[in-house]
Amino acid sequence: SLHLAATVRAAAPYQKARGRTGAGLVVRKDDLRLASREGREGNLVLFVVDASGSMAARQRMGAVKGAVLSLLLDAYQRRDKVGLVTFRGREAALALPPTSSVDTAAARLDKLPTGGRTPLAAGLLKARDVLRIER
Repeated sequence: SLHLAATVRAAAPYQKARGRTGAGLVVRKDDLRLASREGREGNLVLFVVDASGSMAARQRMGAVKGAVLSLLLDAYQRRDKVGLVTFRGREAALALPPTSSVDTAAARLDKLPTGGRTPLAAGLLKARDVLRIER
């Protein structure tokens, strides 16, 4: 769409040279300015967390839950989303699909299981899949 103010500013300095007399404005094609809209895209913060029995998983999950909820409380105006991929046992899971809802996140995170082996590769592959979908 046309940015009227920018177009007028571009044309105004040349009015005498263009032979304008009286009211009005002589606008040429090269004076036209388009409105550019910088729509702020939201960010996606995707946590990828080891939920196995190693490395004090319960404490880590408590910290992750706090971080996710804190980010979401602050994310509304920026349209940010937060998600969580966990890996334990032999698999990785999308424990929290990318969301901007604090209520959804709190409900899903409350039920996170911990324990088992650490399948790091599966967790990273799951994170890659989620990021590809969200692009």
